[in-house]
Amino acid sequence: MKNLLFPRQFQVIGWLLFIPALILGIIMYFTPGFCTGITETILNDAAIIGIISGSIFIVCSKEKHEDEMIRAIRLSSLLNAIYFYAVVLIASVLLINGPAFIMFMIFNLVLLPIIYVVVFRFEIYRYNKIEEDEEQD
Repeated sequence: MKNLLFPRQFQVIGWLLFIPALILGIIMYFTPGFCTGITETILNDAAIIGIISGSIFIVCSKEKHEDEMIRAIRLSSLLNAIYFYAVVLIASVLLINGPAFIMFMIFNLVLLPIIYVVVFRFEIYRYNKIEEDEEQD
């Protein structure tokens, strides 16, 4: 199978995009009236684009030791993120109404990439921990 991953250096670029954009998005989400007009539009767009592109760079760049197990972790992380996202989406449709639902749907635009980054990094951490324990034995 052809490898379509970015070089490892893109992971650093991804984190440099992802973290500030996530912080900006959280600030804008939880402080209504933070800014108004064209500034609000530009900052919203910057936060959404930064989170999405940063998460793509983080999870789609090569790891230090890229092998079949890492590929399997990528796939299982995506599947688990989609499952979790679906549960959150269904719960929000059933439990949230009115203007709060619209606000949640704005947050929902970037929820899947955020979940995927968290799940993938956690699974990579667990895999590396298991590998270290096997080397020590």
